[in-house]
Amino acid sequence: MMNLEKIKALRNDTIGFFRFKKFDADTYLITNDIAKYSFLTGKEFSDFIAGKLVSGEKYEELKSRKFIKDANYEQDMTVGFAKKNQFLAYGPVLHIIVTTLRCNHKCQYCHAAVAPMTAKDMDMTEETAKKVVDTIFYTSSPDLTIEFQWGESLVNWDIVKYVVEYAETKMVHLAKNVTFALVTNLSLMDEEKLQYLLDHNIQISTSLDGDEETHNFNRTFKDGNSFEKVTYWIRRINAEYEKRGLKNKIGALLTVTKKTLPRYKEVIDTYVNLGLDSIFLRPLNPYGFAAADLEKLGYAPEEFIEFYKSSMDYILELNKKWVTIRENLSAIYLSKILTDKDPNYLDERSPCGACIGQVAYNYDGKIYSCDEWRMLARMGDDNFLMTEVKDSGEATYKEMIESETTKVMVQASTLDGLPGYNDSVYKSYIGVCPIHSYKTSWNLIPNYSKDHKKFLDYAVLDYIFSRLRNNNDKSIFEKWLGMENNTVTSQCEGA
Repeated sequence: MMNLEKIKALRNDTIGFFRFKKFDADTYLITNDIAKYSFLTGKEFSDFIAGKLVSGEKYEELKSRKFIKDANYEQDMTVGFAKKNQFLAYGPVLHIIVTTLRCNHKCQYCHAAVAPMTAKDMDMTEETAKKVVDTIFYTSSPDLTIEFQWGESLVNWDIVKYVVEYAETKMVHLAKNVTFALVTNLSLMDEEKLQYLLDHNIQISTSLDGDEETHNFNRTFKDGNSFEKVTYWIRRINAEYEKRGLKNKIGALLTVTKKTLPRYKEVIDTYVNLGLDSIFLRPLNPYGFAAADLEKLGYAPEEFIEFYKSSMDYILELNKKWVTIRENLSAIYLSKILTDKDPNYLDERSPCGACIGQVAYNYDGKIYSCDEWRMLARMGDDNFLMTEVKDSGEATYKEMIESETTKVMVQASTLDGLPGYNDSVYKSYIGVCPIHSYKTSWNLIPNYSKDHKKFLDYAVLDYIFSRLRNNNDKSIFEKWLGMENNTVTSQCEGA
């Protein structure tokens, strides 16, 4: 039984708000609302909550991390919380433009539910592209990212160029900072396109599912060897970056299928041998054609976690041998844990990035809260359309931001008050995905006990925090973030 008199007698007026979990037999992990953390032994934890920890190294650590109040506690917590959540001050930053649904690949897990190359009616027109760009420039964010995605963006190359050049003109007159990004399978790349992309500072990303056997299994390409195409252009693009004196590397994204699970070393070695310095271990999502093929391609969450742990063990082993490669999901979490700034990764924030962090503009002018909702609409569920482009960019943006979809998505993905999530020791690091909940349980509000995304997030964070207790591993993580020279670089993929 709880002794209320004993609880009332505790000297807890100096203890800042915290969440906790028992991490192992004699260790507690505590975190707070500005994403600071600390490990305490059982005795330290008891002394801490009883107000008996009043001096020493652990006391100073807890005070510096705002678990113990001092004269500046409220001010420091206010500033820290505002800094961690500064993304809420602006409208959408990431604007995904689907210039076409046509694609020359037939990937087994295709999230985009693409159209055949003959379906030219699924190309964006110049008239629609102009209205989309006009809408984008009404966002309140001073920094914008325009990203070309799905199907294969290079199929509708003229519209890609039109959007870039029209946006470049507007950014000068409207004083916006615009970053361009292109996601491509590289099969239609040529020297002329490459020079254009580099001349206009367009970041290039591709899909690379590992070694030749795994990649070609996942990414069916009837016109040739997909692995040979993509690896040739990865080398060529990186060589051109080096020739121009740029530190850029082409971005490469991995989608993990059942085929990938036992081949983690081959996958990572392929990235290393191509000179890539990062890899993103992404599980399958239940969107697009993947839902119909999950039996062949899918796996249990526990299987992915074993794959993730084995991959991370190998990546850390390589780093200890002076082979530089970073895992991007881990780097996103580490940025939250080890730095004062949130990287604004749209899947792991509260509320999530849908509607207020990112927007997806379909080839036909329909606007969705994120690319995942656009994919779901392609499967026949158009319930979460925000609006369609109007003749006026201002009118479109106003209707988009004030839509019922926007309000629902913000409410459904705000962790404060969400049972289970609000009390979790990992609340400051994670986010929920309404579309994932909707697709797996037909409810926008996630069920804490059955949320597979939460299960994966927590398992990854358990692994990261266990490694942070080892100083050698922690120094590698800090190097990933650029902290070895006291400088921190943003680790924000897809935001």
